[in-house]
Parts: sequence; C-alpha cells; structure tokens
Amino acid sequence: MLNDKLGAMIEIFLAEIFFFVMAWYLQAINRMSYGRYSKIIMIILGFIGILIHRKRSRNYTLLPRNIAFSIKWSIYTLVLFTVVDLITLLIFSSIVSRIKIDLKMLVIDLVWFFIFVGFAEELFFRGYSQPRLNEVFTEKYKKILGIEYEWSKGTLIVAVLFFGIPHILTGVNPFTGRTNINPLIVMVTLFACFLGVLFGVLREKTGGIVLPTILHALIDFTVYGIGRITGIIFSNFAAGISIFLFLAIFFDKILKEKI
Repeated sequence: MLNDKLGAMIEIFLAEIFFFVMAWYLQAINRMSYGRYSKIIMIILGFIGILIHRKRSRNYTLLPRNIAFSIKWSIYTLVLFTVVDLITLLIFSSIVSRIKIDLKMLVIDLVWFFIFVGFAEELFFRGYSQPRLNEVFTEKYKKILGIEYEWSKGTLIVAVLFFGIPHILTGVNPFTGRTNINPLIVMVTLFACFLGVLFGVLREKTGGIVLPTILHALIDFTVYGIGRITGIIFSNFAAGISIFLFLAIFFDKILKEKI
C-alpha cells in the first residue's frame, strides 16, 4: 500500500513538474501568450491522466452524477457573484466620478478565467489528480468547516501539496532568473490551499468538475477581471464577500442535499 501511495504521488508530481517546466520555458520565449499555451498543456495532461486510469475506476469523470443538481447550484453561484460584482462596480463608480469599462476585455477575461483557468485547473487537479490520490489515500474526514460531511484524504493532499503550495512558484522562473516571492504571493498561496479543499469537496459531492469550475472561474474573474476596473483592493474585497456568502448560504445546503 505504501508503494501505491508513493507511486501515485510521484506520478502527479512528475506531471506537475512537466507543466511548470513547459510554462516557465514558454514564459521565457513568449511573455505575451505563454499563459494560454501553458494551460493548453495542463488540459492535455489532465485528459491523458484520465484516459490512462479511467478503465480502472469510475471516479475519473468530468460530468456530475446529477447534472441538474450541479447546474442549479452553478446558477445560484453565478448569480451571487454577479450581484456582488455589480454592487462593487456601483460603489466604485460613486467614489470615482468616471470609470471606464472595456466590454471586449471583460469578454476576453470571462473566456480566459472560465476555460483557461477554471476548466483547465479543475480538469487537472480535481478531474485527474484528486481521483488518482483518492484511490490510494482512502482515509476519510468526517467534517468540513464544521459541517458533517465525509471527504477523502487524497482530496486534502491534492488541495494543499499539488494545488495550493505550487502557487508560490508564480513568482519564479529559472529560465529568466526571476525570483519574486513576496508576502502577497505567500498570502495567495495560503488562500489557494483553502480554496483547493473547497473545490475538492465540491468535486466529491457532485462527482464532477462543473460546480468547482464555475466557482473557481468566478473567484478569479472577480479578483482580476473586475480588478482591471476597480483596482485589486476593491476586487479582492468583492471576492472575499462572495466567498463568505457562498460558504454561509450555499455550502451547507450543497453538502446536505441528496443527489
């Protein structure tokens, strides 16, 4: 069993290292569009991992067990974030006499955060990596944020070791010699660990990546897409309120509702 655990950890580690090396290299040779190409590599790696292992287990699925359930809660989540984002823009416009909203850039941001961030990362981490580790790390936790819900140790390992902590490397590129690990990046990394657990538990509950993808994309769009207009302080505040409301109003109901 120990060898199975070690083998699974090494497999995910090598896949992620390959992604980072390619992302660093692409950033070094093409700073403008490296992100798009690197996320395409992440999508390919995720699909390869799923194709290799899906015959052994039904857990390597992207579509939820109950599509209507995931769509319903995805819509609720979308409405919640949209309302908070609009209120944030209204408050900001009342402070700043004139704001400029680039609709084209907003559409580009929506595509980027829903496909090349939300979908790409959830496919790799929750679609492939999480089921892979949950095959061998079978221990269960009984609660999450005080809510009685059974979830897996593999989910926690992926969320912290493979999703959260690697965010610290966003300030590093060995091909360019860049090393920029500052307090902000450390805070983002710690928060990513928490969000990774949240996404992972939602993936376990629904059996697919639809709801985690929507939530992931909305958080990043609020921070960076709305942040282009209001500045990062306002957008982070909006994202924080949205996450708080999601946890306070929806999370318990999602975990307790029968599918």
